[in-house]
Amino acid sequence: MKKVLILSVGGSSELVINAVNAAKADHVYFFCSSGPKGSAATIDGPGDPCADLRKSTCPQCGKEHYIGHTKGKAIATRAALDRSRYTVVTVEDPDDLNECHNTLLALTKRVEEEQGADCRVVANYTGGTKTMSVAMALVGLITERWDLSVSVGPRIDLIKVTAGDVPISIQKWQILCEARLDGVRTSIRDFDYACAMFTLTDLLAHPLPKPFRDRLIQARQLCQAFDLWDKFDHTVALTLLTPYGARFSVYLLPLKGILEKTKKWSGYERVGDLINNAERKAHRGYYDDAVARLYRAMELLAQTRMERKFGYHSESLTLKDLPEHLRAAYGDRVRDEGRLIFGLRDDYELLARHDDPVGILFEKNRRKILDALKRRNEGIGAHGLTPLGEEDYRYVHGVLTAFLDNAAQDGGIEFRIAQLPREGIV
Repeated sequence: MKKVLILSVGGSSELVINAVNAAKADHVYFFCSSGPKGSAATIDGPGDPCADLRKSTCPQCGKEHYIGHTKGKAIATRAALDRSRYTVVTVEDPDDLNECHNTLLALTKRVEEEQGADCRVVANYTGGTKTMSVAMALVGLITERWDLSVSVGPRIDLIKVTAGDVPISIQKWQILCEARLDGVRTSIRDFDYACAMFTLTDLLAHPLPKPFRDRLIQARQLCQAFDLWDKFDHTVALTLLTPYGARFSVYLLPLKGILEKTKKWSGYERVGDLINNAERKAHRGYYDDAVARLYRAMELLAQTRMERKFGYHSESLTLKDLPEHLRAAYGDRVRDEGRLIFGLRDDYELLARHDDPVGILFEKNRRKILDALKRRNEGIGAHGLTPLGEEDYRYVHGVLTAFLDNAAQDGGIEFRIAQLPREGIV
C-alpha cells in the first residue's frame, strides 16, 4: 500500500523537512500559497528560498541582526526528494477557507487517481496559515479518508516550534463521531431509532478510545431496543433494555406489563402502547400508519375488556359462550367451527348488552366515533384509495383518544404508559 503525505507549508521549512523525513512517504503533496510571497517558492525555488531574513534590533546597542539562517536551499533539495516524488498544490488566498477547502477536496480525488484508491493518506496541518490548517482538518474529518497529524515540539515563544519537533498522529475518529452524534440525537428526537442505530453502528467501525466506544455501544443497544419496541417486538426489546433498568425503569415496567411479566400490570398496557406508537408515526408524517394504530387501540380495548371482565376470547368465541338470551342476536355471525366473527362495533355492542360502562359509553358516542372510523376506512391503509393527511389524523386522534380516556375512567382501566424517549440515550 502506497503512503502519501499531504503537508501544509508556511514559513518554517524545518518543520516541513522533518515531517517529510519522518513520514517516509512514497509521494508528498505540498499544500502552499502562491504568489511572490507565497510558500510555494520554498519547495523547489532557485537560490535560497528558505532563507530566514527576519531581523531584530538589539535593545542594548540598537544594531539590527538576522534572527535565523540567511541561507536556506529549497525544501525538496534538503529533503532529498526527487521531482517525481512530490507535487505542489497552491491556493491564491491562504486565508480564504472556501478556496482552501475546495482545493483540498479536489486533491482527495486527484490523490486517488494518481496514487490509487487504496493508498494511505496522512495530512500534516502544522504549517501554513490557520485557515489552511483548518481546511486540512475539515477535509480529513469530513471525507474520513485522511489520517491527521501535527508536528509538536518545544516552544520558546508563540511564533513557532523550535528544532526537535516530531509529527504525531491525531485521534480524529472521536472528533468525527462526536460531530455525527448530533445527527443521532436528531434521529432519536424524531423517534427514528433505526436510523440512529445504523449511524452508531457505522461509527463503531472506527478505532475509538474504550470509554467512548463503550458509550456508543450502550447507545446503540438502547436504540435497537426502542426500535424493536416501535416495531412491537416487545420480547427482544425487553431483553436488550433490562441491563439499563435503573436508567429506564419508566419504560421497563410497562414493557413487562405488555408481556405480562409483572404483577403490577393492568392488562391494558398494549392499548396505551398502540396510542403512543400512533403518535410516533404521526410525528414522522406516517398518518395512514398512525390512524391504523388508533383503530387497533379501539379494537383492543374492547377485546381486552371482554376477556378480562367476561372471559370472552375474541379469537375463539362461540354462541355457547354467550348468555342464552343473547345467542339469537348473534346467530348470523357464526362462521367456521362455530366461531363468532366480530368487528369493532360488535365488540362494543356486546359490552353494552352486558351493561358494561365501556360499551354504554361507546353507544352514547357512536355517531362521532363511526364518523372518525369512516376516515380510516376510506384511507389507502384500510379499504379505500385516499392517503390520509395530518388533518385526518388529528381528527381521528382527537375523537378516539377522548373516548378511550373516558372509557378508562368509567371502566376503572389504566392503559396510559410513558412515550418512548426522545433524549437521554446518547
